Amino acid sequence: MGSDFMKRNSDPSAVRPADVVKFGTILAATLFSILGAHASEKSTVPTTRQQAVHALNRLAFGPASGDVDRVVNVGWRAWVEQQLDPKSIDDSSLERRLRKFPSLEMSMAQTYRSYRPPRALVPETSREQRKLELEKQRLRRGLQRELDESVFLRAAESRRQFNEVIVNFWRNHLNIDCNKSPYWANHYEVNVLRKHAFGMWEDLLMASAKHPAMLVYLDNYHSKKGNINENYARELMELHTLGVDNCYTQQDVGELTRVLTGWTCFWRYDDDGTEHWRFIFRANHHDSDPATVLGLRLDGNGGLTDGEMAVRYLAHHEGTARFLARKLCRHLVSDDPPEALVDHVAAVFRATRGDLTKVYRAIILSPEFMDPVFYGSKHKTPFEFVISAVRATGACVENPRRTLQALEVMGQPVFKCGVPTGYSDQAEAWLDPGALVHRWNFAMRFANDKEDGVAIPATFHERMAGSPPVEMRRQTIDAILPGGPGTDLAKSLSKTGDPRRMIALALGSPAFQQQ
Repeated sequence: MGSDFMKRNSDPSAVRPADVVKFGTILAATLFSILGAHASEKSTVPTTRQQAVHALNRLAFGPASGDVDRVVNVGWRAWVEQQLDPKSIDDSSLERRLRKFPSLEMSMAQTYRSYRPPRALVPETSREQRKLELEKQRLRRGLQRELDESVFLRAAESRRQFNEVIVNFWRNHLNIDCNKSPYWANHYEVNVLRKHAFGMWEDLLMASAKHPAMLVYLDNYHSKKGNINENYARELMELHTLGVDNCYTQQDVGELTRVLTGWTCFWRYDDDGTEHWRFIFRANHHDSDPATVLGLRLDGNGGLTDGEMAVRYLAHHEGTARFLARKLCRHLVSDDPPEALVDHVAAVFRATRGDLTKVYRAIILSPEFMDPVFYGSKHKTPFEFVISAVRATGACVENPRRTLQALEVMGQPVFKCGVPTGYSDQAEAWLDPGALVHRWNFAMRFANDKEDGVAIPATFHERMAGSPPVEMRRQTIDAILPGGPGTDLAKSLSKTGDPRRMIALALGSPAFQQQ
């Protein structure tokens, strides 16, 4: 069906709606069938190459050229140990490319001064005010582009692939929306998520709790005695630590809200005159009455310390250990992880006081991680799909702006999730025929060099040009689907001799959507 679809569209940017909806419906049905089949498949011992492909699909954004052979040569466990120590991996080439994004190295005060024009004392209806507003929008868009493009580049090109996978996990777990915190998201990405992703969970949670991006996003910055806002306290329990309706009550939410009053952010000057935009505690806004949060009694005299004690208490709570263990196992192993694995990882979490590197290792080196029943059982999110397509084809990323727009159409723009939950990593959130059509459209544009700024190198096509169709198919499958193409795709590829169509079919296939 796929090759017939391509023949009717010589211009890949002019797709007939009836055709793409039909293809998307078939694709969705096929995916549901494939993903549902894994639970009943008989386990077999995977080959060394299958293990390498599985590790690269789960712990990286898919294999790039040569990755599978490299992992096979060193052994997937040895490769994992390298990835669990990201600072030991030379990523200097990428770091040089990232220098074109100055906001990544700026303090919050520098970002604010550089990307927000000063307020003008002119009437709001004046021409000068309108010009100032246009300039403000231009600078904010530039700041957002730096964040979007840096996230894209890191995911596509970093040699520290597991670092990028796990930062993406925390980006959703401790989600902020840059539409609400436009000037702080770049700093939050670098100084909260990236700084603490391989450290202690308590430090990551505290850094998030005190960062202006989170304080503004969940409204704690204006929560004070007599005028409280429960948003952050509720999400701190429900999304960041314990999970929905797990161990806590509405009374606990109210008590924690009072304990966190006065946690805000503002301009501050150090004694040497250095200017900062940072977290501050306003004692005159703090509710100092005694409080009890999940059994933790606070006498109210501790001020800032009481809030810090409450955050640490939640970080190490038994409910948090199980909630994070399950969520990490779901992300790395299966949408429905085995209870025995969750129990084991929660125990490691408690025993190590939330040492995240040891928690990751416990999951990845568990027997369940490489159990063949979970091989290819997860479904890629739009971000994972696009990045894995770029990596599989060795695409050159000069300016991913149009591709980032494609991610927005697919429903996953960077740092713009409209709800505090962050983007889901479960199949059911993305297996919709209408949404899958956008993936197919992207695959066609990308394979036909229609994605301005992100291009498959000419050598990728040239090495197939002039080869017999059978050899073209082999090369396409080896490059894009080293884990195997699936029966349906193999049949589709056999019906065309056009290498670009083969690439589009492979990228848009159900097999490529799996990880």
